[in-house]
Amino acid sequence: MLFDNLADIAARAPATSGLRVESRLESYAALVERIAHLASGFMARGIGEGTPVAILLPNGPELFTVAHALFAVGAIAVPLNIAAPPAELLMTARKAGVGALVARADLVPIAHRLAEGLGRLTMPLFVSGGEGEESLAALARHPIGRLPRLSAETRALYLFSSGSTGLPKVVPHTHGEMLANARATVAALSFRPDDVVFNNLPGHHAMGFYNSVFEVPEALGTTLYFSDPAPLLLARKRLLGALAAERVTVLPGVPFMFDILAGATDEADLSAVRLTYSAGVALKRQIYEKFRDRFGLLIRQAYGCTEAGHVAFNRADDPEPIWDSVGRPVGDTEVIVVAHDNPLGPEFGELAFRSASLTQGYVGEEKLNRQAFGSGYFMTGDLGRIDDDGNVFIKGRSKLIIEVAGHKVDPLEVEEVLLGHPAVGEVVVIGPADPRTGEQRLKAVVVRAGETTPDALIRFAREHLAPQKVPALVEFRDEIPKSATGKILRGKLLHD
Repeated sequence: MLFDNLADIAARAPATSGLRVESRLESYAALVERIAHLASGFMARGIGEGTPVAILLPNGPELFTVAHALFAVGAIAVPLNIAAPPAELLMTARKAGVGALVARADLVPIAHRLAEGLGRLTMPLFVSGGEGEESLAALARHPIGRLPRLSAETRALYLFSSGSTGLPKVVPHTHGEMLANARATVAALSFRPDDVVFNNLPGHHAMGFYNSVFEVPEALGTTLYFSDPAPLLLARKRLLGALAAERVTVLPGVPFMFDILAGATDEADLSAVRLTYSAGVALKRQIYEKFRDRFGLLIRQAYGCTEAGHVAFNRADDPEPIWDSVGRPVGDTEVIVVAHDNPLGPEFGELAFRSASLTQGYVGEEKLNRQAFGSGYFMTGDLGRIDDDGNVFIKGRSKLIIEVAGHKVDPLEVEEVLLGHPAVGEVVVIGPADPRTGEQRLKAVVVRAGETTPDALIRFAREHLAPQKVPALVEFRDEIPKSATGKILRGKLLHD
């Protein structure tokens, strides 16, 4: 179904539409032909409907073609975080029930360790790079065969989310849900065939994956990928140069990126940009104004989640008066406010929504599914309100989840890892705001059981957790504040 949709897009798209890295463009028509060959190669090697396939690739044209080839045969694409440590990769692969692997050549040793950890030493492994029998290049030379007919209910994608209810969970999406999300997003954001849409977000991240794999092609537009090994702070001059040289028209991102770009002193012509929007974490007024004053561009806010893709978008004619709103729901999304005890006032409550793009529930999490989806709406865990014009405003979280650079981090997961260090007696992880940007950072408050240092604990965390889950700060205390019943007073830790 998704492949048929992409083939229809390719038949209508101009030759200038496709995927671009620097100035190299691959048209949708060329991509569809390559995907059909690759899909046939996958089928010939036993990959078919319902097979979860882990993907260890950076965001870019290769991820696009591999994902769509898997969709074409009814398999389930499972993009993994290539920056995560082996222990976390193994946990997510096990949760997803991975039955095959695709990996970039330099990541093949990690793929072998995953297969070993899963007890599947003979698990199929397809390599991006090289010319061996199991290389993607060899698969892409396979004659095009008869591809299966798939329904809207066929599962196509597994992403991972801490969501509103705890440790990382497998979020399944069907072909129908993903098409609904793409079409709602294209309509809400008014994407056009002549758009050049920027993407530098990781491929395992919902926003990074959806943006280039579905949303931009649906509009017949072009995705520009930016890849640089240097940290964004050091690469910002090259990034600004790419945005100008490639005449980018749509610039999505997270607040951190906009803050870094606004702080650049290099000359940059962003006159082609017609739409700029931020998602992943709340945008602070300081960054909004700094970017506006530097480039004359107004950042609109979007709201989405791994469970549904785009939920709302600020498409007001003049976003200035409601700059802090994520706007109105997209497509057929219905957002409601559920009463919830909170310090913000009675007009605020927990946001809940339903839509055609919403997952039907997490894999193997029946109890959590009853809590999060049992009412027919998804309980987001976000505190917010809706004004008289239908604009949604979000002001915090009703759960413990901490948002770090667009990633939702469960502090309980981080605490569990740190408790594995022999010098940690007790630990509580909180998310104080950065004094400069207002974005949350992870801070571990530790009661020591032996001699250690903050640097030693941070190094330990890096060995066991993905980068966004590693505490930026470590504070030692003699005791953790608790209530009379033993409940940890996290709020007291945040405000002490």
